[in-house]
Amino acid sequence: MRLFNKKAQGIVFVLLAFLSSVSFAQTSKSPKTTPPNILLIYVDDLGWSDLGCYGNTYHETPRIDAFAAETMKYTNAYAAAPVCSPARAGLFSGQYPARVGLTDWIPGHWRPYEKKTAVINRIQHLPLEIETFGEVLQQNGYKTGYFGKWHLGDEEPFFVDKQGFEEVVMYQGGGAYYGLKEKFYPPQQIEDSVYLTDALTDYALEFLEANKDTSFCLVVSHFAVHLPLEVPEQYLTPFQAKEPSEEINNPWYAGMLKSLDDNVGRLLDQLDTLGLSDNTVVFFYSDNGGLHKPYREEYLKYTRNQPVTSNAPLKGEKGNLYEGGIRVPLMVRWNDKDFMQVENKEVVTGVDLYPTFLELAGIGTKNRLLDGVSILPNKKNEEQLRNRAVFWHYPVYHHGEPSSAIRSGAYKLIYNHLTETSELYDLENDLSERYDLSVQEPAVTKRLYDQLQEHLKSMGADLPKENPNYLESRRKEWGVHPDKNKEN
Repeated sequence: MRLFNKKAQGIVFVLLAFLSSVSFAQTSKSPKTTPPNILLIYVDDLGWSDLGCYGNTYHETPRIDAFAAETMKYTNAYAAAPVCSPARAGLFSGQYPARVGLTDWIPGHWRPYEKKTAVINRIQHLPLEIETFGEVLQQNGYKTGYFGKWHLGDEEPFFVDKQGFEEVVMYQGGGAYYGLKEKFYPPQQIEDSVYLTDALTDYALEFLEANKDTSFCLVVSHFAVHLPLEVPEQYLTPFQAKEPSEEINNPWYAGMLKSLDDNVGRLLDQLDTLGLSDNTVVFFYSDNGGLHKPYREEYLKYTRNQPVTSNAPLKGEKGNLYEGGIRVPLMVRWNDKDFMQVENKEVVTGVDLYPTFLELAGIGTKNRLLDGVSILPNKKNEEQLRNRAVFWHYPVYHHGEPSSAIRSGAYKLIYNHLTETSELYDLENDLSERYDLSVQEPAVTKRLYDQLQEHLKSMGADLPKENPNYLESRRKEWGVHPDKNKEN
């Protein structure tokens, strides 16, 4: 009996030790297995060169710069399109805008007498049958919130609260940073003196407080720094007195950016106060490149009759496919050693954030039609990012002519659908796109052209067509878009 008791005691001891080790292992791993919160700070028209952490010396963005020092900072990040609606369609669908059939802002630009007609959006809202990342995360236990600009459907059946976001204050219209009572959906009781950037941050802070004990996905989609240039006096005055130090030194724009910076700081402070910073992945991103000048002279009144910003050393601006129109800031902060104080040179684009959010949440992408690749730093993702090409399709007139583009490695090719010609640039050696290599590098030009055409075919992309109403003398005139007064 004694021998039996000793054996039994030994077995019990081993079993208890084993169970204890399992329990300890599970406990010690629990922070890693808890899906992190996701916060996307999405800025409108912020250029790649606008922030201090990206080299600007006139604008003042101390909170964003301090945030950048704690992040994985991407230096080859792109928007999915050079204007808002298609860029946002790419982000929220994880698909190229050409596939979605939404390739211009809603409703779109229009030149009735050009040699070729621009492509009209196949649909003037993000299709409801497309499952947004908000819907997927909500279905998997995330509380979802959205505060700010949507611009993926101007009719209520297509508003953001129909696309997977539960708590919503949507900014419905452009043109004003004050007098917001008629600008929000659902309606809000708000004083006319409240500044839009402050108001959106206030709503986001309330969401964080209310959902601090659950997993959440929060999108703060600022209208800043989009036109019109409006800014509280306390932000404007210091820049009016400041010595110019850049190619463009617009004090109204600089003041709007400083207001944005302060409000980003408020969000980050709230995460700290609520103890959420360690388990919240924060993305800071812009929907397209910076605006230099409006595409129509009559809109200069919204810029204080001066240029808005410079994307130098990049060529181009919002509304074309040169680097200034599509290369944007992107920073990601997470309490993970792989994300801290790292500069990432991989080429990433807007369609990549959807699969990234799903990987963070531990949700598979199988059987989902996604054109992007997760940008989380691991061997599989890095190999996919390094070996792929990325594409843009902007077949309309804006700050350029209807064009499509491909980037593969160091090379970028832009194809002009109006002139049916290609430009080729080596971005590693010519970031400013000054030297067209299409003649010197015919093999590379042909390879990328063929790859681009195959991509457009695979996307079912709509292309500009010959215009039966073409008038050479009137081709530069802007008209009212055919869908302007139609219902979506």
